[in-house]
Parts: sequence; structure tokens; C-alpha cells
Amino acid sequence: MDEAKAEPPVVSVVIPVFNGGDDLEQCLAAVFASDFGRFECIVVDDASTDGRTAGIARRYGARLLEMDRQRGPAIARNRGAEAARGEVLFFTDADVVLHPNAISRAVETLRSDAGLAAVFGSYDASPKHSSFVSRYRNLYHHWNHQLGQEDASTFWTGCGAVRRNIFLQLDGFSNDYERPSIEDIELGYRIRSAGYRIRLVKDMLASHLKCWTFMGMVKTDIFQRGIPWVVLLRRFPDSPADLNINPGARAATLLALIFLCSLVAAAGMVWAGWSAWWFSIPVLCIAGISWIQRDFLRLLWKLHGPASAFAAIPLQVVFFICCAVAVPLGYLEAWREKRPRQSRPR
Repeated sequence: MDEAKAEPPVVSVVIPVFNGGDDLEQCLAAVFASDFGRFECIVVDDASTDGRTAGIARRYGARLLEMDRQRGPAIARNRGAEAARGEVLFFTDADVVLHPNAISRAVETLRSDAGLAAVFGSYDASPKHSSFVSRYRNLYHHWNHQLGQEDASTFWTGCGAVRRNIFLQLDGFSNDYERPSIEDIELGYRIRSAGYRIRLVKDMLASHLKCWTFMGMVKTDIFQRGIPWVVLLRRFPDSPADLNINPGARAATLLALIFLCSLVAAAGMVWAGWSAWWFSIPVLCIAGISWIQRDFLRLLWKLHGPASAFAAIPLQVVFFICCAVAVPLGYLEAWREKRPRQSRPR
């Protein structure tokens, strides 16, 4: 029977959570308000300590799986996938609010093309947290996904679905990631390497509830995303330059490196008595980054006014500085992992 005419598959919605609180409330309310009726919801409690998470999951009627100790979202998702009854695994996070048609869009797309292994969507343009850093960060994620290639090379667990048989065939998420990182990107690369296809569905949307801080952003971009992503690209050198590693982002990362070096050099020159014109080089780098990112800044201007667009420029520079810092550290980490371990002398 043609897949598009068959009965819709059962979907297992898998949500890893640690101290979910009010965010989990909103997440589950959205899942159970979905316009797609054939689903089960599995909440994997990653050893929460708030005394609320398990009760919230039970109150909404989700299947609750409890980890004996905190292992991170990748391993928690694997636990949920192993217990799932559905033919399709739909992953979301405890601080994400799915749009009512998000699950049905995933199912429709998978049913329309039997050759697709997975699909994923995007954050919407209305992030829930009102702080400027949160709004900037969540909108930047939205913008990147809306510009991404529909024939995708990666995967995303904020709002993404994969056929369960393929997920299990590839052994799910890597157990090497014991904290939030790029486990979904790594799975996407393996899916593509195995000969399967992934599609980015740009109208498969969700809202993000996360409150970002400046230091949290820096830490994430260097240690939880930048360095491990560079290591991953060393393993998959033929990965397409898409999403956060598109040609524009790579050029902006190079400009950020030049900005950082030229700023230090200019400060030294001025201190030594040379002309302050040396500062024109870092200023030109900022202008170059702003030009490369002009469409994103235009989106901020349109949604929140010129002040937000101009205030985002320093954050963009910091973001690409983090990317630039992560590159050599990532190469160093990749070299360290490949270096043969020498036995201790007896």
C-alpha cells in the first residue's frame, strides 16, 4: 500500500528533562494540544532534583521514565526511543512549545517521501523570553534555519522527527555526549553518511522558552557547540556548508579573528605612540560582519526596531569571536583524540 494512503503512523514524542518546572508545563500543554491525534508522549526525567518534574509529567498523562543518575539529554533520548511504541520518533525539548501542527507537518512530510529518514523544523519569530540576549539568540536560530537548505545535512532535536527503525539501526544518539551539545548534529551527519536523506521543513515551527545570559551564550558557543562541531567536521570533512557553517558564517568568523588580532595590535600601537587610525581595521571588521549579517539585522529592525538591530551588532561580533576561538581549540581536541595513547613505562 502506498505510504501516503495508509493509516498515519503512531508517533512517539520523546522529551528529555532536568528540573523542567513551568517550562515543562508549557511544553506538555502544547504537545497534548497537537492537531495530530495518534501519538504517545514519553518524558525521560534525567534525575531531576526539583521535586516537580515527575508530577508534572504524570499530571499530563505522559509516560514517565526516570534515570537513576543524570546522564545528559542524548542518553535520555535514547532511553525514550528504546521504550517507544511508535514508528516515528518526534524529539522536542522541555523548554520548547510546539505549534499545534508541528507533529502533523512532520508526519505529512515523511509520508510524502518514503526515502526521507528524518525531518526537522525551526523556532518561530516570536521567542517567549523577553530579555534582549534571549530574543537575539532565539531569533538568530530562527533566521539560520529559515535560510537553510531544505535538503539538509544535519538534524535538530528542538523540533525534529526520525523514523524509529533507522534511528535504532544507527544506534541513536552517541553516548559520548553526556551534557547538552551537538548530539543531534552528529546523528544527522551519520544519517546522511548512511545514505539516507533529511529535510528541513521551514513551516514546522516551535517557540523557545529559554532564558539566555551573555556568559551562558559564550560558554555554549565555545565549549558545547564550537569545539565539538570542529571535531565533528574533522570526522565528516565532506559535510555541506549549511546553517551555522555556511560560507557567510565562515567569512564572518574570519573577520572576527582579524578583529580580535587587530584590536590588540591597535591598542599596542596607540600605547606606543602611533596614530589612533590603527583602530580603523577592527572598525572595518565590525562593518564587514554587519554587512554579511545584514538580512538578520534587517529582521531584528523589522520586528523590534532599529535600536534592537544596532544593539545586536556587538553580540554578533562576540558570537563570531567565539566561533573563531573554537576553531583552533577544536583542531587541538581532534588531534588529542587521534593521538595514540602511549603505554606507561614499567
